[in-house]
Amino acid sequence: MAHLGSQELPSDSCGPGRPPSPHLQVEGRGVQAALVEEPFSLPLDSPVILEAAAAGSSRLGQDMDNGPDRNNVPMLRMLHFTVEYRDKTVPVVIPDSETVGSVKSILENELKIPADKQTIRGFRNKSVTINDSTILRSLDLPKENTLYLLAPGYCDTAQNNTGEDPNIMERLSQTFTLNIHFRNRETSKTYQLNFPGSRTVQEVKGDVYTVTDVPMRHQVWTGWPDSASDETMTLAGCGVGFPCHNLTLSSSKPTDPIRPEPMRLRHLPQEVAMDVVQSSDDEFEDAHESIPCMDDIYEEEMPLRTREPLIPDDVEDERTALEHFSMVFNNRYGETPPVFYIGSLDGAVKEALHVKARDRKLLAVYLHHDGSILSNVFCSQILCAESVASYLSSNYVTWAWDVTHESNKARLLTMCTQHFGSMAANTVRNFKADQFPLLLIITRTRGTNEVFTVIQGNISLDELMTSLINAVDVFVEQQKTEILEEDERDEREQVKWEQDRAYQESLAVDRAKEDTKRREEETRLFKEMEEERQRHQEAQEKEAIRLSLADQLPSEPGSNCTDPVSVLRIRGPGGKMLTRRFRIKDCIQVVLNYVSSQGFHIDEYKVLTTYPRKDLTAIQSDVTLEELKLYPQETLILEQR
Repeated sequence: MAHLGSQELPSDSCGPGRPPSPHLQVEGRGVQAALVEEPFSLPLDSPVILEAAAAGSSRLGQDMDNGPDRNNVPMLRMLHFTVEYRDKTVPVVIPDSETVGSVKSILENELKIPADKQTIRGFRNKSVTINDSTILRSLDLPKENTLYLLAPGYCDTAQNNTGEDPNIMERLSQTFTLNIHFRNRETSKTYQLNFPGSRTVQEVKGDVYTVTDVPMRHQVWTGWPDSASDETMTLAGCGVGFPCHNLTLSSSKPTDPIRPEPMRLRHLPQEVAMDVVQSSDDEFEDAHESIPCMDDIYEEEMPLRTREPLIPDDVEDERTALEHFSMVFNNRYGETPPVFYIGSLDGAVKEALHVKARDRKLLAVYLHHDGSILSNVFCSQILCAESVASYLSSNYVTWAWDVTHESNKARLLTMCTQHFGSMAANTVRNFKADQFPLLLIITRTRGTNEVFTVIQGNISLDELMTSLINAVDVFVEQQKTEILEEDERDEREQVKWEQDRAYQESLAVDRAKEDTKRREEETRLFKEMEEERQRHQEAQEKEAIRLSLADQLPSEPGSNCTDPVSVLRIRGPGGKMLTRRFRIKDCIQVVLNYVSSQGFHIDEYKVLTTYPRKDLTAIQSDVTLEELKLYPQETLILEQR
């Protein structure tokens, strides 16, 4: 982890009239106390605080000491920044009353990168235009922040090994010849490589890996200047001799047989030229004098040593292919590769793009080709850089494919056509093998998947980070708009759904009412029919009883009957009058049977005498008319029960 060296905090006696610095905490110790006691040095492994908040302390001190009302002074917050630059991480702790320029000053002290060459990305508040004078408090930042430092236009300007300090821009444009003597157990070879002065030590070692097949982690070098220990230094700035410089390379592997000259040497970057000379160890001492600089590139076609492909030829299952790709990629290029999506391209598209706008991410499609010399350098030095791998994991869904074999390339083109359209497929098709690797950034706009940009492998780490961050910035702004549109659409859908639900509920209530009414009507009709049936049955029963009783009645005595006779008048409902003669020896049951035979059933009617009022249906049925004194005539009344 990169950090600042010891920094001495200025005391209160730095200048006349200078107000005391505010109390800042450094490693649990008050800065003010440190200033009073003695100059205080921050340890090398401590997070950086502004050099005693030199510029800010005065301003804060004045603000805090001016006037009696200190309640109006904003509370001082300490912001913690983790700044990532290439393979370095710089922690910075600074008051929120300071500016962005103060952060750059700290980074300049630590990384030796001029502030005007620095571009800081990663501030969360993108609605504010940020420049060096922007106050950190105005950005509404959380306590913990991660920033990315980019310096694409910066080149190190260290002196060369002669102690001279030539014009750095002139050295950057010059061509350096490196005579690299490669030794292993079986043989030794001398490679003469021509590089521009702008090429870094790390890039040179990556190119040498492609030539010698010795991975950078196994390369053992002698002959580099001391300043070349920083592999981000350029050849122009690290102190190598000009125009030629001798280096020795060996491998730390137990056995490392030399491979035949690769046929891909003609695909070296155009600024790199190479010649291979068989030599002994003695000859190497005067190599810079005996080996002429050559302009032509070695193009002899020779067989490649067999290397396990990232994806085998004619692979059928995409998930298996991606598992194989990830395993071989990790074995080849180190321990911090990007996190590749294991599955089909369709699955990666769905996970990244076919989700709600607020959950959406950019899709990065990495396309690899073993036939390009750029692939090894790009993968080992740039794509597997911790800052790149971390940023891709946080902001992208990364899917990869190997197009070395034509069958796999054809399959990729089919997938690209299906998911991104024919234009994207044609774009990939038109790239030649030596123009790979590619990184396609895919976004989703207005319901359509489209290629936002294509990043080629011949770029630096800073340029790649700049492209990735720019893509995310554009995507985030677009995402905000789509989130608002999606929320509005969801609200409309919610209102429509609630209206539909209310309508369905109302419709269900109406249907329930209709069903209830229909059931009630059916019940009423059934009841009426049942009552009618019962009435009809009762009427039939009554009629049967009436007929039966009529048949059982004794004949009515005639006018010539010699037996004593009683004439009974029976007044029915509605004034109907029944008159019949009975023998006085007939029992009262005969009278009641007669009444029933006339349709006035005794179960429904009572037969009453007029005076005294007596219910004849309630007395014993065998009592005669004579005993009841209902002769020679009597009037009876029928009353409904």
